[in-house]
Amino acid sequence: MPSFAPSLIAISAAGLFVSALVLQSRRDEEVEELEELADDESAVSPVIATILMVAITVVLSGVIYVWAASLADTDVKGVPRLTFDLDSSQALDPVDGFHKIQITSSQVDLATQAVEVRIQWVNSAGNQNEVFSLADTTVYGFSPENSQKTVTFADSVDFEGSAVVSQFNTGDTLFVRTVDSGGEAMEHLTITISYVPPNGQPGAVLRTWNF
Repeated sequence: MPSFAPSLIAISAAGLFVSALVLQSRRDEEVEELEELADDESAVSPVIATILMVAITVVLSGVIYVWAASLADTDVKGVPRLTFDLDSSQALDPVDGFHKIQITSSQVDLATQAVEVRIQWVNSAGNQNEVFSLADTTVYGFSPENSQKTVTFADSVDFEGSAVVSQFNTGDTLFVRTVDSGGEAMEHLTITISYVPPNGQPGAVLRTWNF
């Protein structure tokens, strides 16, 4: 989500610029008003009024920035951040073609049962759609050669104490075939990786590729 800071800084600068213009316009009037103000101690100097206006503008801009930044932080926390590296060097193989997708960085470790991979493509029978949960042990493998599934999940092993924990995080790799089970090339292939937490919690699309 883009930062609010540049826009708010621009608003603050605009406020200061307008205040400076007001100050300049009042300078010519001050010469005539000084003698009158000297006789009226209860009057507020135009210079002081302008300074107060500038101060109020700066304070309000700061308040708006803090408020907007808190909203941005709330939105970001709801979507796990992961970056991926795509290798399609084997995608055009007419028999065993595949795309290799590797996680290069992860903000958080996701449970594999909360991650789904949706594959959409077109073949001679029309539009096709399949969803694979990484909780399905049949998608586990080291490469497409030792898996019969369209999607193969090569999980980098994590250890917590003496227990092995399956997580979707940095180092994990997904292999997605470009030839379907009928031997046809997958035309107009779309790969979507989604975070789908349990118990009806809000999820998010982590990344989508179109080929």
